[in-house]
Amino acid sequence: MSPVALFVATRWELAAVRRALPVDRRVEIEGVSCFIGQQGDRSYWLVHSGIGPEAANAAANAVLTRQPMALAISTGFAGALVPAAIGDVIVGNSVSSGWFDGAWNEIAHPIFCDAVVVSAVRSAVAQIGMTDHIGSVISMSRVIYRASEKQMISRLTGAVALDMESAALGTVAMERGIPFVVFRTVSDLVGEDLPLDFNLFLRPAGWVRGLGSLLSHPSSLIGLNRLRQQSRLAADRLAAVCLAYAGGGFGLLPVREAGRT
Repeated sequence: MSPVALFVATRWELAAVRRALPVDRRVEIEGVSCFIGQQGDRSYWLVHSGIGPEAANAAANAVLTRQPMALAISTGFAGALVPAAIGDVIVGNSVSSGWFDGAWNEIAHPIFCDAVVVSAVRSAVAQIGMTDHIGSVISMSRVIYRASEKQMISRLTGAVALDMESAALGTVAMERGIPFVVFRTVSDLVGEDLPLDFNLFLRPAGWVRGLGSLLSHPSSLIGLNRLRQQSRLAADRLAAVCLAYAGGGFGLLPVREAGRT
């Protein structure tokens, strides 16, 4: 029975998922760390992709080329584009990519998520009494840190959330005929600015500029502490959703998988 692959971008998101899905071994595939565990008769791979579409594309290509999967999942945290609470669950029914320069520029056609698996995720969320928001997720190559930009992107796209990796992961999954789904928990709200321009930290030598920005704006420390608390709640909720969802067999039944082969 083919495993399930759960892709996460950061070590904080990985730690949250590992709280729900214990692992018993680790493998490296072309420098990509994969942590492998078992739920009933189904194994799962927790894949630490790295941040952004390029890292996600490389990790997905490396792992999905080496190991056939029954399902690919993009999970972790997301920025809300609709009214939501920290820790609410975003469930994507589609994902697309683009860039924003005052207008929304879509790069490719949307990738649609597996409807049966989407239903299974939503059932798991309802089972534990949490709130979900279903709709389109958009991926961008930069962090959108201003509330005004998030609100404009929301109006232009009608999307429920944004991240940086899902479109790249979904593209690779689609190319390989692997069902795909996105579920993430909200770590920042549509109406709030992030405390820093985190894009500085994604560039070569950007840490120097990022720390310089922090030192020149000490008030950012208050915002960083708020974001840390929000991320902690998002991590707790992500672990709870993963535990409930995996307990339901990831929405995949053996007979369903056999029907695809």
